[in-house]
Amino acid sequence: MPMNLKDEIVAGESYSLEFKRVPNEEREKYLKTVVAFANGKGGRILFGVANDRTVVGIPNECIFAEMDGIVNSISDACAPKIPVDLGVENIDGKAVIVLDVLAGVHCPYYLKSKGNKDGVYVRVGATTCVADDATRRELAFLSEGRSFDGESCPKAKIDDRRIKSLCATMYRIARKNCDTEEERRTVKRVTPQQLEAWGVISKVHGKWMGSNTYALLTGDPAFAIRLKCGLFKGNDKAIFLDRREFDGSVMSLIDGGISYLLAKINMGCYFKGAFRHDRYELPPDEMRELVINAFAHRSYLEHDAPVFLAIYDNRVEITSPGGLPRGQTADRALAGYSKIRNDVLAKALNYMRYIEEWGSGLRRVNRVLAEYGIRPVAVDEAVFATRMNVCRVTNPDNEGNREGNKDNEPNESTHGPNDPNDGTNGTNSGTNGANQIIECVRKTPSISLDELAERIGVSRRTIVRMIDRLKKQCRIRRKGGTRGVWEVL
Repeated sequence: MPMNLKDEIVAGESYSLEFKRVPNEEREKYLKTVVAFANGKGGRILFGVANDRTVVGIPNECIFAEMDGIVNSISDACAPKIPVDLGVENIDGKAVIVLDVLAGVHCPYYLKSKGNKDGVYVRVGATTCVADDATRRELAFLSEGRSFDGESCPKAKIDDRRIKSLCATMYRIARKNCDTEEERRTVKRVTPQQLEAWGVISKVHGKWMGSNTYALLTGDPAFAIRLKCGLFKGNDKAIFLDRREFDGSVMSLIDGGISYLLAKINMGCYFKGAFRHDRYELPPDEMRELVINAFAHRSYLEHDAPVFLAIYDNRVEITSPGGLPRGQTADRALAGYSKIRNDVLAKALNYMRYIEEWGSGLRRVNRVLAEYGIRPVAVDEAVFATRMNVCRVTNPDNEGNREGNKDNEPNESTHGPNDPNDGTNGTNSGTNGANQIIECVRKTPSISLDELAERIGVSRRTIVRMIDRLKKQCRIRRKGGTRGVWEVL
């Protein structure tokens, strides 16, 4: 059931909702948000609502003048023309102007005063950001109904022999990824005609031309991609224990990434009745799913930007370039909504059984993680990258891991209360201070850092360090940037 306006205000600003107190104040700021909404899946701006969710209203005698000013500003300042709908709603006797911005079909939209390079904006959580070059190009492709992975790669080496080899490789991998012999018998051999139908290859003047996906599948240096893996001591990147870089086809990078991960995490056991069962501290199939997601849904507009797989003492972190696809959010992804960014590559990966049921991946991963006693995957909406964090099990030799994982909570008291590595000082540091922060953000999700510092009785710098530590331990996360809210995980 859709929320009414009062419920939306209580929920706070989000990917598709922004509050503005008065239209005429900081006009350029709301115009940036209008552009960002048009470049995304649309959104709503409420004029007459303060950032703290207080409904201040618009004076009745000013409503029509303000509405005319909003429409004229959008028409004069933004290009191409942005479709909007404007109305007024009364909330507890106060008038609120409701501006609905529709998702545009002629992206990228921009502010004329800043030009079609620096004037393009997108939403990241509840924050409006300047789009980078790759994002601008991707928006242009989307508005034309194209995906970059299907564009031609003129420098890729292609001939009948290479095409035949790719078909054989894909068939072999598809069979290898089947669970049963019966399923293997259903796998049909892929043909050049099928690759052409998917958009992997095409014929131009009687000659084969490879797409960017063709280069990804063959590991052609003309469209090289990389995976960087690292094992670190502690919970940050200060001390490297091991590092390795992979290049080649997208299939070899997926397999290399999961092999590296399984070689570095712990192998433990649990007992069920009188029988001992060996297992990794993290579920291999589900971690493989996350590695696949990093390659299937990343942006390839800057193909030389690597995927990162980092293993820390308390978590595994997978970072892929490009941020979330247009219209996708972390919450929607975790709820099972699938947004395909690379249409041609997805078809090839689906044939090879890397991708199965659309939209089921993260939900299935979280269901199995819960059986291991591990918190759900945390998906962070970075500005132009997507980061997935999985907490590590620190004691896999305990069957109790399946029941709440109480023994695997990150240890807040690793350092003494005055240890400089802890970043805190005094009686409110360590476990006590962390628990106070969690309690505060649970009661007041929109609480600021300054308010936290005042309530707990430490400096703002100490709060920043403690918050950073809690984030790394996957205990809290920030949703929506500077105007967002805290969430206890």
